Amino acid sequence: KLNENGQMVNGIPLVLIDMVEFLEKYGLHHRGLFRLCGSTARVKQLRKQLDQGERVDLDQLGDATTVASLLKLFLRELPTPLVPEPHRKQLVLILKGALENDFYENLCLLPDFSLNILSYLFHFLSKVASQSLSNHMPMENLATIFGPCIFQ
Repeated sequence: KLNENGQMVNGIPLVLIDMVEFLEKYGLHHRGLFRLCGSTARVKQLRKQLDQGERVDLDQLGDATTVASLLKLFLRELPTPLVPEPHRKQLVLILKGALENDFYENLCLLPDFSLNILSYLFHFLSKVASQSLSNHMPMENLATIFGPCIFQ
């Protein structure tokens, strides 16, 4: 569905780009950005609009925690998991040190859709982590929050 009607830009869903750009603009210094829950009602409303194919002006919303909650929901509810089986099991075993295989080599075996989104997401999360003195979101916290979204 995301591939239809110009909803993808360079292999990245436009909605993801909109959320990340908003959070880069307004959320990088927001304390506890991904730990705090945004407005459930607003997230529900935004999800409904996005599901109907509407483009949402997040700047008008002006609420970083709601957009952060929407971003996590978006990743959790992708129709195809970012790291599908059997890749998931293999990557988790490598991360735990149970396998000697090369993590990056195995990462490159993921579908292009996954690689595009993961690369974009990791680049953004590294920006968030670089501001951890103000947002209290170091990489360890981000891994705890986004691990389940990625390895669902």
